[in-house]
Amino acid sequence: MLPEADYVGSISGAKADKASVFEYDLGDAGAPVIRKSPLTIECSVVDVYNIPNFESFICTIDNTYVAEEYLNEKGRIDYDTLKPVLFEFPTYQYLKTGEIIGQCLSFKKTPEK
Repeated sequence: MLPEADYVGSISGAKADKASVFEYDLGDAGAPVIRKSPLTIECSVVDVYNIPNFESFICTIDNTYVAEEYLNEKGRIDYDTLKPVLFEFPTYQYLKTGEIIGQCLSFKKTPEK
């Protein structure tokens, strides 16, 4: 899905019909949910912060949809199996996730100076 996602993320909807790139259904909150996406997080925008040449959106998560094969035995997302891709600003690079580097609360309680 990365080539299609890169395309729709880099072109204005005023210049191209992005809705035709993916088959989708509407989620419970009304946002398009791409059928072949293993993970979709449906959000609502609650505020927008504008700075020169950029907008930051503050959102709430309304719903999370995940394919069953990416759930663990507790019904939670298994990121070891899913390995989502992240998009990073300002380098405009895609990053693959999946390597565990530590457990929360397993490090020293007081950082060294």
